Amino acid sequence: MRTTSAAAAIAMLASACLAAAPAWQNDQAYQAGDTVTVAGTDYRAQWWTQGQPPQSHAGAPGSGQPWLRLDPTQPPLACGDVWRGQTAYTGNAIVSRQGRNYLANWWTQGSDPAAGESRAVWRDLGACNYVSQYTFTLASTRVQPLTFGPHTAGADYPVEVMLPDGFQPDRAYPVLYVLDWFLVADTFKQQHRALSDAGSVQPFIVVGIGCADAEAACWLRRERDYTPSYWLPEEHYLGNTDPELRITGGGANFLAFLKHELIPRIETRYLSQPAERGIHGTSLSALLASHALVHDSETFGHYLVNSPALWYHDGLLAGEAQASPAGQYSGVQKVYLSMGSLEEGPNLLDTANFAATLGDKGLAVRHSVLQGQTHYSAAEVASTEGLRYAYPR
Repeated sequence: MRTTSAAAAIAMLASACLAAAPAWQNDQAYQAGDTVTVAGTDYRAQWWTQGQPPQSHAGAPGSGQPWLRLDPTQPPLACGDVWRGQTAYTGNAIVSRQGRNYLANWWTQGSDPAAGESRAVWRDLGACNYVSQYTFTLASTRVQPLTFGPHTAGADYPVEVMLPDGFQPDRAYPVLYVLDWFLVADTFKQQHRALSDAGSVQPFIVVGIGCADAEAACWLRRERDYTPSYWLPEEHYLGNTDPELRITGGGANFLAFLKHELIPRIETRYLSQPAERGIHGTSLSALLASHALVHDSETFGHYLVNSPALWYHDGLLAGEAQASPAGQYSGVQKVYLSMGSLEEGPNLLDTANFAATLGDKGLAVRHSVLQGQTHYSAAEVASTEGLRYAYPR
């Protein structure tokens, strides 16, 4: 329902612009603020112009081009990165403040665009909109594409962003990063929507990291991105007999992508609460979330871990958790671990022992066995309890 509504809102905004904008005419003079249409795309004049086709003379605010391309998901229609007082901005930087976009006239720091005395520093670009749900693609420089047989796992990730109901641009929100989005998106959205409608969870931003490859290549990505270490038995299980090719063990690269590429991208656009940042994983991606907890616990404060593949590499992570010092977990807020009661006995025991290890180190841990659920069905209900625990209202 939210996807349909968001898409409809964007379509309505775009169609409104198209309906109001006349076709561009080469011999007509246009003043600043005039809007025209060319080949189904709207453009707005930044200053007086004549004889300059918008398609070849359009750029961002401050680019020196006479025309702005009006994309409902990009400035100036959409709001840009939120202004931060401690950030230094160069000339032509675009920020949003209290629902309006501003363009920096020169280098500035600490000058509030919304304050009257800042008018010489910031150019007001007008009111902007926050799209409540949208997807963009982010290509990683840290993850390497992988080809195995006929399948190629890429390094570009479709990222779906869902803002909370009643989003307020000048309020800081927790951000939850959900792995395996191509598998869990529908069930997660259903559980999240039900909790939000019932007022059972606080508002937070959801960021789903998906896969744009063919299905088989997406499963290959999981083996590359979500396994913390190279493991020969898993390579053999996958049918890889090439000693020069390593499918598994790319977890560190993927976590670096999250930490240094995706998180800064999201949390520059919106005000966030870094201490309340969360990661959500299922099965193999839950293994990676657990690995992040043990080896990089400063990045995330909340861990929602469903049916983690702790059997991987002969249970290596469990031993690493036991050997870890309790002091390294000082930034961890809450850990939610779940398994379906119908999952294999050793996996149930592994997760219970992992939860006990974390609890012994002073972490706030909730371990839940979901009655009547298998490894595959547990994900359909696990997020409900996990979100209630991690982000209660």
